[in-house]
Amino acid sequence: MKPCVPAAVFLLLVCCMALRAHADLTAQINSILRDKSMARVQSGVEIMRLSRGLAGSTVIYRSNADVPLTPASNLKLITTSAALDRLGIDFKFRTQLVYHDGNLILIGDGDPSFGDAELLTRVGWDVTTVFQHWATQVKQLKLGPIKRVLVDDSIFDDEYLQPNWPANQWVNRYNAEVAGFNLNVNCLDVFLRPTQPGATVLCLINPPTHFAEIQNHCLTGEGHPSLTRENQARNDMILHGKSDIASDQPISITIHDPPMYAATVFSETLASAGVSISEAPQVDRGVRIAMKKAMAGGDRSWQVLAIHETPLVQVINRANKDSINLYGECLCKRLGAQATGEPGSWRNGTEAVAGFLNKIGISPSQYRLDDGCGLSRENLITAEAVARVLAYDYFSSGSKMMIDSLSVSGADGTLKNRFAGSNLRGRVLAKTGHIDGVSCLSGFLNARDGNCYVFSILMNDAMPGVGNPAQEKIVAAIDELKPE
Repeated sequence: MKPCVPAAVFLLLVCCMALRAHADLTAQINSILRDKSMARVQSGVEIMRLSRGLAGSTVIYRSNADVPLTPASNLKLITTSAALDRLGIDFKFRTQLVYHDGNLILIGDGDPSFGDAELLTRVGWDVTTVFQHWATQVKQLKLGPIKRVLVDDSIFDDEYLQPNWPANQWVNRYNAEVAGFNLNVNCLDVFLRPTQPGATVLCLINPPTHFAEIQNHCLTGEGHPSLTRENQARNDMILHGKSDIASDQPISITIHDPPMYAATVFSETLASAGVSISEAPQVDRGVRIAMKKAMAGGDRSWQVLAIHETPLVQVINRANKDSINLYGECLCKRLGAQATGEPGSWRNGTEAVAGFLNKIGISPSQYRLDDGCGLSRENLITAEAVARVLAYDYFSSGSKMMIDSLSVSGADGTLKNRFAGSNLRGRVLAKTGHIDGVSCLSGFLNARDGNCYVFSILMNDAMPGVGNPAQEKIVAAIDELKPE
């Protein structure tokens, strides 16, 4: 019979093994961060082993984790977590179609997914599918002469562009204007079809609308097309260059004044369905409150004809997995509206997110918030704060919704082409973050030792091609930990 090991000695051996494993991990990660390629990089890293709630979880590695850094799109983790916590897992955006006094009224609720072509294609819908359904309904109801389409987007303020976003990038899809009524992520999609060599290409747009005018100078031939909008306050566009490829991938360009964009497209959809409208569409930011007061007083002249609902889960998925900036901003402003009863803004939205961080014990010294998606360089947050938010999510009632919204290594979203050639495929659930000089990765690892780890790796002043490999090496090092 083998002699028994006293319990105290056994416990000491286990502790020694754990300390040695942590020492090995620390040495590995320190070596990665001290590589010559990382010489100019400011990095913050925090890694936690999750166990028995937040109180039972353990920080197993940290390096500059208390230093606020620019998070880029890792900020969406904070915004979506705050939205899940404040709005609740059952929240739905509710876009309304209302009839009153001869007008058809679109009342926005800040839904970023309304008419999102890329998203709707997955279910066989298009930008105008909801509008087409509504136009058919209006025609069947025989409401009489329609004066105009009104749109009320007063759930948010009318500051559509965040002042600290890149000043020279407002035509890019990731820089789209943010409004209380959005359509196709507030972009116009342009598809090119070559014709005869040297002749002008055929230009198709989605949605089909006269809201934007395109001067087409693009010729059929080998080269690169370019679509520009030279005036930030106008929607006059110029297509130039050359193209000999018919692609199903559009050139997307932002539009100015999203509410009028939506109202114009709806008016055109109604006209195509045979509904006569006598006047041009207008924005009226007083309708939502006027209707609420009137209906509360028993006024039955307001008719809610249709309501389009979008579950919060769908918006959080698109914000995190696909990293669509408009989604992060709409969540931020919608939080501000929910918290204050006033139109959502970047000020009250970021204050609402800060309220969530304070609630879970994160000091204001660990962050500075300027928007909801991370495009502004004025955002700062520590790796410790990001990791703590993720750990909070993991043990919350919305855990599944949050974890399912993250990209899966080697499988989908912004991690589709990362970790693909390693045994980490499918076991890293995380959010990427990239703007010029910034590379971040934060999320969860289902490790080989049977534990779940949360990690946040924030890197600033990183040269292209440096951040991603280093982050993947750090995650791989966590996965090498032995079972205790």
